[in-house]
Amino acid sequence: SPVATATLSKPTAKRSKPTVPDQKMLIGGQWVSAQSGKTFETHDPSTGEVICRVAEAAAADVDLAVAAARKAFESGPWSRTDASGRGRVLNKLADLIEEHQDE
Repeated sequence: SPVATATLSKPTAKRSKPTVPDQKMLIGGQWVSAQSGKTFETHDPSTGEVICRVAEAAAADVDLAVAAARKAFESGPWSRTDASGRGRVLNKLADLIEEHQDE
């Protein structure tokens, strides 16, 4: 039987460089820089070019994030929401992610 072969064609349009703002950490509902001010570069794997810089969390940042998450859980509505309500929220989140997957 004949063997199917695939050929790869070169893209006809030049791919645009992604535009991504530098990224902070979301802690306690606020976008914050690392306490140390450190960041690391994120690279486009196809070109090696820097896409953006990302806040580099250290132990102090993790401690703040854990404390903020604990406070939000204990005083927010999530801990008082039953399983079916949590399921509805998670399904809505999944729908929104699918709806905006190109972004």
